[in-house]
Amino acid sequence: MTIAIDPMTHIITVPKADLNLLQASPEVRELDLNWFRMQLKSLEDNQSYNICMLKTHRHNTEVTLSGLVYARIIEILDPYTVEFEDDQYAVNCTGANHNLSDVKVANQVSLIINNAAGLISNAQIEYASFNGGVTIDTTNGIPGTLFPAGTPQQPTDNWVDALLIANVRGFSTFFVIGDSTINGSNDFSNKEIVGESPNKTTLTVTALSDTTGCEFKNANITGTLDGENFITDSIINDLTYVNGSILNCGLIGDIILDGNLDATMNDCYTVDQDDPPVIDMGSSGQSLAMPNYSGLLTLKNLNDSSQEIGIGFNAGMAIIENTIIAGTVIISGIGGVIDNSSGASIVDTSTLISNTSMANTVWEHADAAFMLKIIKNKKALVKTGSVWELIIYDDDDSTPILNKAMKDKLDNNITDLAAGTLAQEIKTSV
Repeated sequence: MTIAIDPMTHIITVPKADLNLLQASPEVRELDLNWFRMQLKSLEDNQSYNICMLKTHRHNTEVTLSGLVYARIIEILDPYTVEFEDDQYAVNCTGANHNLSDVKVANQVSLIINNAAGLISNAQIEYASFNGGVTIDTTNGIPGTLFPAGTPQQPTDNWVDALLIANVRGFSTFFVIGDSTINGSNDFSNKEIVGESPNKTTLTVTALSDTTGCEFKNANITGTLDGENFITDSIINDLTYVNGSILNCGLIGDIILDGNLDATMNDCYTVDQDDPPVIDMGSSGQSLAMPNYSGLLTLKNLNDSSQEIGIGFNAGMAIIENTIIAGTVIISGIGGVIDNSSGASIVDTSTLISNTSMANTVWEHADAAFMLKIIKNKKALVKTGSVWELIIYDDDDSTPILNKAMKDKLDNNITDLAAGTLAQEIKTSV
């Protein structure tokens, strides 16, 4: 159906389907009055309606005065009346002062007039008041979609209304106050959801909602995602179907990768050392990169030889469970590894700096024979001038291989051994 004019009765009929849905329950629809008058002009010019029929309306356009844009005026002229398709719903009239209440055919439809003396055209003002997105507070918000619902001053209290406001206004960002559960079969794909902080906002994502490509920021996130997600500045706690990119986030609980797409966790860290995260690789189909990780973690459940896990520790430790039976695990940086992997898995720690690797490196570069001589060979205390020196001899007991001046605990040369016992005064290293 479309807007129609009966030339005999002079009734302008407005189908319900031509009105934008603003709110499902109670049902509210929107009539853009400038769009409405353009439809009337088009019908007036249509020969099938008789180009000579009476003029339907009078229009005064928007006027800019002292930097303010004052609203247009639309007046439906006599003998015309306006009949909205009968049903139980309200029509929110926007964008102009008008006389629809004077010419409306009586039925179940109610009008939200919005007329005001000196009405300022407020489409841009309303848009700006949202601050770039729809605000939702499921505890203290209000139901409905009529302005100012969804603004920071008047958050909406449910996701259905929030999505409807976002779709009508053209927003893709949601600002969440407090905790919230993203539930129902709602479409959040490619949307951005921003909490107050990981301490103030916990987002529980249910499996029914479509969160493919959804971005999350500043929240504690738990539940089930749909993949291709970007998460930043958050806490990830028991989260399933993880792939995409995670940046500067704390990890805790079970984190399950899935979706045959790779996951990157950059600059992340362990939230609770007593409950370190367990990264479940989801068996097969995806790889994992964790550059600049800090803390403890456990890796498990990989049986795909084509997949790779790469971890670069700032400082940390990885426990590799025996369910890592295929694939390659490369661990570098500063840390340790407890390797319980099995099967055909490959664990490469050749570039990992640990206590053992550092000790091995020292011994590899030290002269072992020289070190043994220092430990075993003949030693003597000899006074040279006023300073006592420790001399260590070669295997022939006569050729010095090391001369060290004796030092006290203040790092001064010892000139008189009688001033104290050797154990108290000597501070020397070889």
